[in-house]
Amino acid sequence: MKTSLILRPAAWTYGRVMRWRNSRFDSGRTPVTAVHVPVVSIGNLSVGGTGKTPMCLWLLRQLLAAERHPAMLSRGYGRKTRGFLHADATSTAREIGDEPVEVFRSLEGKVPVFVCEDRVHGAQRLLQADSTIDTIVLDDAYQHRFIHRDINILLTDYHRLYSRDRVLPEGRLRELPEGASRADIIVVSKCPYGITPDEAKSIRKELQSLPHQHVFFSAIEHEALNIPDLHTKRVLIFTGIAKPQPLIQHYAPQCLSLSTIRFADHHNFSHKDISRIATAANDADVVITTGKDFSRLPANLPEELRTKLRVQHIATKILFNQEETLKDLILDRVRK
Repeated sequence: MKTSLILRPAAWTYGRVMRWRNSRFDSGRTPVTAVHVPVVSIGNLSVGGTGKTPMCLWLLRQLLAAERHPAMLSRGYGRKTRGFLHADATSTAREIGDEPVEVFRSLEGKVPVFVCEDRVHGAQRLLQADSTIDTIVLDDAYQHRFIHRDINILLTDYHRLYSRDRVLPEGRLRELPEGASRADIIVVSKCPYGITPDEAKSIRKELQSLPHQHVFFSAIEHEALNIPDLHTKRVLIFTGIAKPQPLIQHYAPQCLSLSTIRFADHHNFSHKDISRIATAANDADVVITTGKDFSRLPANLPEELRTKLRVQHIATKILFNQEETLKDLILDRVRK
């Protein structure tokens, strides 16, 4: 991975500050608070784009199927509010963040979803709000160490493993790669479906996982959209996510032509943006966006855009027939 030597001194300083911070948690000098139900954290070492939301959805569905009563707690990145909030059918991305909205809608409200920037306070409040909750899933909380977790799940993107990255601002890591030692489970996400057992073995070796750690591999599944004769259609894809390339690569070979409009991750769509998209949609037969982006769109979309719009949801697929192994590993831990 090419990096800028100019940024290396700042990265060195940042990395050492994060190491000092982690050492305080490890030694007990910074206290960690436990709550009285199992807590599972899903996070990463890098900023953005490792597939945390589909992994949260996968885990919540497994917990529901096992007759657990889980809740998701997120900080609600990008929201314009503060404090503790409970998602409902009227919640918007501006109020609770796009990822909590997507999770709440995808699970049709079957799982309580809460946001709070203080995870300890949020966990305590949600347990007071709903006494039936028996498992808390923390979204993007790997570095939020003030709350005790029973399982730490760490995601790393197949295309940019933490072992090949550097800390901010030289690279995209929030802390040094040594932070991976806190993980109980490491999931190499966004793998190609053609990944071989030998390649997986090589990646395991590169990550230098510890004896207590379990390493799994996952891929992204694009849930089927009902678009008849897609090969004859002109498609427009607009996104405001960290890594839209997999979505674009999925549809490019399937349609007559493909155009894209890309915004920054967690972009809040303005009226000007919607006008730009609607104008581009005039030359398209189908318009596709992600579930996360859809949660940030205004309700009053132009009619012509609304009729062409399709929302692409994605799911996590655990590879090498290890889905049951991963599920059992998690359930065994939360049932103790």
